[in-house]
Amino acid sequence: MTTHEIHPVLGVGFGPANLSLAVALEERGRAGLAHFIERSAGFQWQQEQLLPGADIQNNPFRDLAMQRNPDSPHTFVKYLAAQGDLTGYLHLNAKFPLRREYSSYLAWVAEAFRDQVDYGRSAAHLSLVEGDDGSELFCVETDDGGRYLARSVSLGTGRSPRIPYVFQKGLGESVFHSTRYLTSMEHLKDKPIRVAVVGASQSAIEIILDLLGRPNVRQVTAVHRSIGFRLKDTSPYSRQVFLPEFVDYFHSLPSAKKRRLRNELRSINYAACDQDVIDRLVGVQREYDLTGSDRLVMKPFREAVISRPHGQGHRMVLRDINHLTEEILDTDVVILATGFRDFGGEPGDEPYHPLLEGIAHRLPLDEDGTPVVARDYSIELKTEAGTSRPLKVYLNGLCEASHGMGDAGALAMLSVRATDIVDSILRHDTRGREELLAAGTAP
Repeated sequence: MTTHEIHPVLGVGFGPANLSLAVALEERGRAGLAHFIERSAGFQWQQEQLLPGADIQNNPFRDLAMQRNPDSPHTFVKYLAAQGDLTGYLHLNAKFPLRREYSSYLAWVAEAFRDQVDYGRSAAHLSLVEGDDGSELFCVETDDGGRYLARSVSLGTGRSPRIPYVFQKGLGESVFHSTRYLTSMEHLKDKPIRVAVVGASQSAIEIILDLLGRPNVRQVTAVHRSIGFRLKDTSPYSRQVFLPEFVDYFHSLPSAKKRRLRNELRSINYAACDQDVIDRLVGVQREYDLTGSDRLVMKPFREAVISRPHGQGHRMVLRDINHLTEEILDTDVVILATGFRDFGGEPGDEPYHPLLEGIAHRLPLDEDGTPVVARDYSIELKTEAGTSRPLKVYLNGLCEASHGMGDAGALAMLSVRATDIVDSILRHDTRGREELLAAGTAP
């Protein structure tokens, strides 16, 4: 017998993805349909990467609501106006807003939905249970003993960090992923350190620039498999991957062609950087070259094959991926700006989000062993005898393998994706619709 409240929709995670879902539901007059849990004590977005000068690399008007509803009270423009800073922002004539400013915008919107969110609740396990009427329900258990029941789940937790194999056993205070950057560096601020940054992404170059501005950092070594920090493909033609029309095109492709296309378009979003940060780093490197300083060292075409503690720091064995020669790099701190894991069968991928492990036996799988995700971002669980209706898990911001690069944490797709998910929820959640009819609020 169930004694807990049954939520029509439970959102796990309350970052930009599920925040956009909350906005879309409110616009449809269904604000009470969803409840959310979030592991952080309050709303935060990229808190560990709010570096001086870092921007969002996204048109700010492709926000939580503008594309769907320009009159929404939750647009970036409305935020600026509410802060009395619209004129000031327009005067900047900036292409992209600072990451810190956009984080404040998102937090401002999140405050309007505070009553729908339980902060400080981290989802630990997802399973299926039987309700009082015999129907199946989702059950989310939190790490502090909480329990939530729901008829649908929107998973908006973000992807798992990609940790190269050689570093997996050594993670700690001095070997960490970029998602822990600012907190970890705060603990190291009083120590003179040498730092190795692994990766060639936008995050990697931003971190390197930040490290070079810290007086306690004696040396920074950039380790990456490519020739250097490559320019991101920002052509309007390539960036069509962030349009809903491309999602329609991509989703219908066979798995093998999806993999080929993702690899072909990789430089739009991965292992590539914006021109402004490349220019900044080249300028800093030139200054060091002119003064004979070795404070910045580049190690292109290298991969770490061994990483282990050594004295008070770490020793890495680097291998040239072309000549296959090896060299030793001793450092105090290793920062992994190595991105995030996708769903799929490629090396480094994971078959599905770890939270889905408890319902893995009910996931429909494709030929690669990854869950089949419908165009509306849902996984419809395999039904069992006596099941009254199919259960759906929505992957909100986790569908790059099935929906293309526009789903790789891109802010540009937030409002469009939320619209698709809300339309699906209202169309397919039969029981939730019956509740709305009873309340006199169904569409």
